[in-house]
Amino acid sequence: WGWMALLIFPLFVSAQTLIYVSPKAQKGGDGSLSQPFSRIEEAILKARGLKGDIVIYLRGGKYVLDEPLLLTPLDGNDERTLLIKAYPSEKVVLTSNVSLSLKWEAYKEGIMKARLEQDCVMDMLLVNEGLRHMARFPNYDSTAIRFNGTFSLATSPAKVKKWKNPEGGYLHAMHKHDWGDFHYRITGKDKKGNLNLEGGWQNNRPMGLHDENRMVENIFEELDAPGEWYYSRAEQTLYYYPQEGEKIDESLFETPQLKHLIEIRGTMDEPVKNITIEGVELTGTVRTFMERYEPLLRSDWTVYRGAAVYLEGTENCKLHGCKLYNLGGNAVFFSGYNRGGEVTSSHFTEIGASAICFVGNVEAVRSPSMNYH
Repeated sequence: WGWMALLIFPLFVSAQTLIYVSPKAQKGGDGSLSQPFSRIEEAILKARGLKGDIVIYLRGGKYVLDEPLLLTPLDGNDERTLLIKAYPSEKVVLTSNVSLSLKWEAYKEGIMKARLEQDCVMDMLLVNEGLRHMARFPNYDSTAIRFNGTFSLATSPAKVKKWKNPEGGYLHAMHKHDWGDFHYRITGKDKKGNLNLEGGWQNNRPMGLHDENRMVENIFEELDAPGEWYYSRAEQTLYYYPQEGEKIDESLFETPQLKHLIEIRGTMDEPVKNITIEGVELTGTVRTFMERYEPLLRSDWTVYRGAAVYLEGTENCKLHGCKLYNLGGNAVFFSGYNRGGEVTSSHFTEIGASAICFVGNVEAVRSPSMNYH
């Protein structure tokens, strides 16, 4: 019986298929180690026609996504497991950061300017992979607890009158009792120096703004500190105040373009199953604080239903050993129906909203109460 067991056992070992992708590959590859695909989407499409255990190996480098990677029940189900994994000992970065082609010239008082010929979103700016701050008041203070610096007169009429056109700027303010925050887009000002605002939907228990803890950004007249920047859409011009010793002609300027990098989308009736993302770095998504926010049931809070990695209608889908950083919104979001989801051995830093969210659907509740009271 022993020798029979040895003969029979291999019949139950499922075959593993390996597919390779490299950002340095030429178009027309077949997904082999010697001729990898140049795009992750090609590997995903090939995997859909296979069964068993499938591993998509991402070779080292930066993958710049022009749209989120979408994984559906066609990619993960009872017939296959899908592992999208960084190749051993190689750094893999998934991002929506695009490089900017800039020709700098002096503006005034140490500020440089460059016309932006590319058609792209200008919401965040990174220089040599380091995050830079929009022109703001008060100036950035790494030791400040709230918004990296606040001031009671940030929106005073005397201050506002000095701004030629604050439209497109932002007001960030703490809740009246200092436990939550609000965000507004500035749409203009009146002759008295009062701002016209839209927003404030990021909190489910509004009671007014804190008198002192306020900060404004994306105001041209506040471009007065090293590392700050301002983009004029009307002029299609980027203004930048270089940091001390920074050689901007030799520096890499980047800006993110997408709200999401990976979306795993199924339903409760037809969930996505058995997909793992492992060992990759995820960075570079735009900020989402002005997107539509949903109130959480009988809660102080509202939330943007989205993230760099978004999962909805999944079973046994996992994120393992990943780094998530410099993201404009949530990092990982489990929305609605999910079972057996895991986020393990991963590191989160410089996240614009929440690191990991689990948020169900109002439709699952018999008598939902939305208001805090």
